[in-house]
Amino acid sequence: MFLFYHSDQDAKNVNYHKGMLFEGLLKDYLEKVGYVVELRKKNASLEYDLEGTARATGQKILGEAKAHSKSMSGAILTSFVGKILPIGLLTKEVHGLFLSISPLTPEAEDYFSTVEHMGLTVKTGQTLFDEVSEALNLPTDASLEKTMNDLGYDVVVPNILKTDTGVFKLLILKMKKSGTPSAFAVFNSCGELISDRPFCEVLRNNLPELAGFDFVETKQYASDSDAKHVREIVKGLSVGTDWADYRLPAGPNVFVGRHGFVDKISKHINNDDIPHVIQIKSRSGVGKSSVISFLEQKFASAGNVTELHDSRDVKTFYDVFSLVARFTSKGTIPTNYNEVDQYLIDLNMSLHGKKAVFFVDQFESTFLNPDIYECYEYIANAVTRIGGNLYVIFARKNDQLTTYDDTKVSLTRLNSMSKSYTLPDFEKDESILLLNKINENNNNILGREILPYIIEFAQGFPWLLKRTIAHVLKLTKQGDSQRDLINAGLKLHDLFEEELEGLDEIEKDYLTKIAAKLPADFKELQVHFDEDPILVKVLDKLTASRLVRLSGSTYDTYNDVFKEYLVYEKLPEFRPLTIYRMYPSTLLSQFHKLVNLNRIDIATMSQELDVSEGYAFNTVKECRNLDLLESSKSSKGCWVIPTNVKDIYSQGLLAGYLRRKIMDNVLVETIVSGLMAGERISESDIPDMFSRLYPYIDASEKTWGQYTTVLKSWLLSLKIIEIEKNGDLKLTGNNHSDVSRELGNLKQISSYRAGNKGLFFPVTSYSMMIQVTEELLKGNEIKGKEQVKAKSDLKNAGVLVGDQLAVSNTKELEEALTAQLQDPGYKDLWDAINNGQPCLEIFTKIVGEGLKESTVVWRIRKVTSLAKKLNLIPNKRFKY
Repeated sequence: MFLFYHSDQDAKNVNYHKGMLFEGLLKDYLEKVGYVVELRKKNASLEYDLEGTARATGQKILGEAKAHSKSMSGAILTSFVGKILPIGLLTKEVHGLFLSISPLTPEAEDYFSTVEHMGLTVKTGQTLFDEVSEALNLPTDASLEKTMNDLGYDVVVPNILKTDTGVFKLLILKMKKSGTPSAFAVFNSCGELISDRPFCEVLRNNLPELAGFDFVETKQYASDSDAKHVREIVKGLSVGTDWADYRLPAGPNVFVGRHGFVDKISKHINNDDIPHVIQIKSRSGVGKSSVISFLEQKFASAGNVTELHDSRDVKTFYDVFSLVARFTSKGTIPTNYNEVDQYLIDLNMSLHGKKAVFFVDQFESTFLNPDIYECYEYIANAVTRIGGNLYVIFARKNDQLTTYDDTKVSLTRLNSMSKSYTLPDFEKDESILLLNKINENNNNILGREILPYIIEFAQGFPWLLKRTIAHVLKLTKQGDSQRDLINAGLKLHDLFEEELEGLDEIEKDYLTKIAAKLPADFKELQVHFDEDPILVKVLDKLTASRLVRLSGSTYDTYNDVFKEYLVYEKLPEFRPLTIYRMYPSTLLSQFHKLVNLNRIDIATMSQELDVSEGYAFNTVKECRNLDLLESSKSSKGCWVIPTNVKDIYSQGLLAGYLRRKIMDNVLVETIVSGLMAGERISESDIPDMFSRLYPYIDASEKTWGQYTTVLKSWLLSLKIIEIEKNGDLKLTGNNHSDVSRELGNLKQISSYRAGNKGLFFPVTSYSMMIQVTEELLKGNEIKGKEQVKAKSDLKNAGVLVGDQLAVSNTKELEEALTAQLQDPGYKDLWDAINNGQPCLEIFTKIVGEGLKESTVVWRIRKVTSLAKKLNLIPNKRFKY
């Protein structure tokens, strides 16, 4: 009902100017009604906003002026009475005058009724508004409402506007066919409509109550002038109707899982549990919006009263008041907090056993606007006080980069009156259910092999699960091989870059700049972009391609996961659960051959390494797991070695780079942090740790053991851990920089396989490798010629690093050697042998051209002998 603007105000002094303008307005009012008044006078060392005398009686007055939007509590009124009691309130030497733009709470009204006889006058809210308006001879609300009604508007709230240039009447308006405020009009003291566009724009830009509103500047009928005045905050959310739609929250008809979570919230409300305020929290992309949309439909279909909206569409606290009116089925919008209380009380009385639930989505968007946040907080507090069958549910993310500015809002009060439920990621069975639903609705286009891969990659993160499926569907419909996708691996960055494929560089730049300002309506964006004419075309394209959503009049990215990538280059709070399947010596021997290539595709890699396409895909996947390769932005289906990796390699510090990458692995971090905390961790504990930390991966005990051996090989090779004789792990304690320089580019480790296409070729027998392993496990020295050869084989296999074994027993050695000979590079050889076909020519291609036939035969005998021992081929004689 009262608004204030000073031409010198800014974010730091706005409250000071608001207080000074209010006191000045009251001084003018009091002087008109018979008082002589001075401002900011001290009395008995205490400062009073107003001090003066009544002209007619000479009665001294001391006054308090409160320009707070919230209702005045009993504590504030009590404090004022306490200040003036010692000065002569009881002896009538002074009269107290309490003036406030907001009304008293019921508690304060009760208190006032007990002290009014002492000599106290209270004028607040509507009463003060009416008296000031009359005393200053401002145009009546009735006359202005008639003017606006004739122009097609309803007046929501009339305001007295005090500025440093004068006093005006400002009306908050809505279109007759709209339920939401959308415009304002300013009238001077003579009742003339102000058509000063710069003045109205300044008011809109500086008064949060007018954010996003149009202003009426001519007496032209609204429907003929500007359809944008019609503004509604949509009830409900914009939701997806397709199982694979990752841009919109899942609608109730394509909603799966979450049964336990939904039941908890439902029982809380249906059982009349307290508190009456609930917060649903999760990081971005987990599905809060989907859940509350489902909950709202569930309660509404049971005959309960519900209100659900996206708080990003809310621009002012008047919008929140209009939502309260919609929630309570009132025909008029409340104009103050006391009316909000009464609306909610009336609703509670009318429920007759049913529930009324006020759902607010994207609640974190209000943290940047204290007026809106405090309005929602007031509603939560009112519902808490009223109790009964009223409930409020706020859905908000808890992974914001800065969370919120606690100098603007404090969540302490809200948190104290609410119960928080954290929405978890999908369980594995929920992921499978959703994936099967999507596959069924796409003619089962996804093959059996790709389904476990998607589940493993997404790890229960709902947004990523849908996004990955959408990516695979797109590639499959283009004719790409799902097997190639599995083999080459997938990175989060690739998915985001795919979103931007249809934009040129200028449009990408606009999208990034626009995203930084969202959520916002078109007028706000026009201000930010200085009315750039290209903005309209870009927005049209972005909304058509669904990179930006338009809900009501509010633009925003389709979700915060995408926005944070655009604005902050931040990937979701998601750490891939990476498993290394290639030993260091295997991978590094190949990487050294690739490091100088500018662009790599599968054909180039196959030719450069002289390996099969399957082997090339595996190498790409492992390199990408360690960020040694990234997708080429200019060439689809190609990869490049990142510039920073090339720079590090040129400095001879590849080991340091890989050390940091390995240390960022979830399992490795768990091991290292545990050891640093003094925990006892044995190498035999690692398979169980794999199984516990990687719940979305199906693997046998044997497979976890193989992964463990490879991981230990990496940790030993990079000197991150040592393994003691009893099998306990311990940190090396080596300085990172020293180790990086010592290991350099890891040429020594990779030299074991530098000339053999990265494959393991034994030079001794299986029994000798077993014997040497047993000796090393006992801590004995290896001396004999054949033993030294076997030791070299163990190093070549990656299970011996320096003098440290990556296996803890001979069974693990057997499994590690089996995995080595199951490398795709050997596949053609084993197929030929198992099918009784000649294999010498095949092995010659595998082992490399240019060797003497006798050398090739000797090598194939060693390899096939080991394969027989490991039961990879029949244990019988065959012809080469």
